[in-house]
Amino acid sequence: MDAAEEIIDIAIVGAGICGLATALALHRKGIRSVVLERSETLRAWGVAIGILTNGWRALDQLGVGSKLRPTALPIQGVRDIWLDSNKQREGPVSKGEARCVKRSDLINMLAEGLPQGTIRYGCHILSVELDPLTNFPTLQFHDGRRIKAKILIGCDGASSVVGEFLKLKPKKLFPACGVRSLTYYPNSHGFAPEFVRTHGNNVVCGRIPINQNLVFWFLLIPGYPQGIIFY
Repeated sequence: MDAAEEIIDIAIVGAGICGLATALALHRKGIRSVVLERSETLRAWGVAIGILTNGWRALDQLGVGSKLRPTALPIQGVRDIWLDSNKQREGPVSKGEARCVKRSDLINMLAEGLPQGTIRYGCHILSVELDPLTNFPTLQFHDGRRIKAKILIGCDGASSVVGEFLKLKPKKLFPACGVRSLTYYPNSHGFAPEFVRTHGNNVVCGRIPINQNLVFWFLLIPGYPQGIIFY
């Protein structure tokens, strides 16, 4: 074996929600894994995420549900407003529990539940290939290192190196582009605990409170303008 080559049992590519949750689930069953993350730190892209009943059940099984609930208000309903027709519709958001949480809170709590050293940062994977002798997937890194994994799990998003290795279908562009962010109200926002969507001219604007001071909002615009990137 090459001096720069390492063999590990389970490699998980990507330290997002899926990768960290998979590693934590394995850890709680006594199974060790290594999470390989390209960035130098945990990433919180996506700003916030809505979690419904089954999601909270999964988080409870992972041991982080009780820690995450105090960070987010329970959402009690959904209200849609159509400006063109001046109509409104209200209803329950789901049967059971619904909350909108900061993605960074969820990511950090999943990571905190893992043993030290589970996540390896700065792992820029160039390619994946099968070892001709063992049939183990072999990961080639940008810095020349190589890792052979007995089990390889890809949780590395749309531009997935693992997906390319498996010859999965390429990613598709969404029919709309979006802007999303958080707004902080020092003296409380005063909004009801509901998910509000306003529709007009094929544009959708929505808001959902996370807690008494923080609101997640988004704007969806038809099409995908060339040369414009939204964060």
